[in-house]
Amino acid sequence: MWYTVFMGSSVLDFKDAVVIPFPDPDDPRLRRVHKKGFSEMVKSLSGDELREWLNLYPAWYIKGFRQLVVLHNPEEKKVRVVVPKRRSHRADYYAWIKHLPLPKGGYWYLLTLTLYRAIGMEAAWRSINHWVSRFLNRFKTYLRVKYGVDASYIWVVEVHKDGFPHVHILYRMPFVKELDWRRLLSMFQSYWVDDEGNPLCAPNGVDLKYIGRDVQRVRDYVLKYLVKDHHKVWRVKVFSDGRVAFRLSTAFIWLFRVRLFGMSLDIRGELRKKEEEKPSGSSGWVWYGMVPSSRVYHLYYAPLGIAWEDWLYHLPEKGYMEYEDGRLPELVPSAFSSRGSPADDVYDDLVEDF
Repeated sequence: MWYTVFMGSSVLDFKDAVVIPFPDPDDPRLRRVHKKGFSEMVKSLSGDELREWLNLYPAWYIKGFRQLVVLHNPEEKKVRVVVPKRRSHRADYYAWIKHLPLPKGGYWYLLTLTLYRAIGMEAAWRSINHWVSRFLNRFKTYLRVKYGVDASYIWVVEVHKDGFPHVHILYRMPFVKELDWRRLLSMFQSYWVDDEGNPLCAPNGVDLKYIGRDVQRVRDYVLKYLVKDHHKVWRVKVFSDGRVAFRLSTAFIWLFRVRLFGMSLDIRGELRKKEEEKPSGSSGWVWYGMVPSSRVYHLYYAPLGIAWEDWLYHLPEKGYMEYEDGRLPELVPSAFSSRGSPADDVYDDLVEDF
């Protein structure tokens, strides 16, 4: 089969699953999403108005896959149809973590922070980044003032099965004898509060685990346990009867533009250096044009008996689809005809909107 079979829970298996009629992908409100002034506008919405915006998420998601990039490699005589890498929607998005330049020395711990459900899902997702930032600032200030050291850390926001966020923080500590397990837990519990100083979870909702000193183990831990499912957060399931399913938590993440992953400045700085040291130059692949994803489906996958809904659901798993370059005329007929070949309208009947 052309795609990697989607393992794990489907959208409908989660408590915050939402099933609605498919929204209009050309709704003019989508042009305002994440533009200047959008975040302030969202803050002023009533509950019903907010829900209307949340229900637009499937249209925004699917619309992003309407057009795919076509690359050509003349030397290899190959053509690639590239799936857009939209935030962390792809399974290989976090593969670079295996090479993350983590600082050596010290001891690595995993801290988990949860939330009271009484906070409410909207408030939780609206404020989760703010709360994480405040927590880390308190921790960093303590280490800097008390011991003269800077904190190294990686943080990840994960989505619980009921749609609420919880936070994992992998951090490095120098050896400080007075900071025993009980003292660390008490300190973290006092830091995990809202702006009024109210605890965000019960004391047992703050959990601490020792990971070790091996930085490779830390990388493996992040990659395997913390970000392995992030691309699945964004999934949308389209049904043949015109309905669509998605997670309410996903729509909140999208609407409030929640960051799901971050790191300390020292790790980010080293990562930037590694990126700058990468050799530049052409890989042989050149831009050729754009192709509607519906055309790709009708040409190559509908004849195999793969349902449109299933193909679309698994499309983000693929980095690209590769074919012989003899396929170029049917993939990008307009570009091909401009080179003195068959006319564009030969393949017009293969294009459909979705």
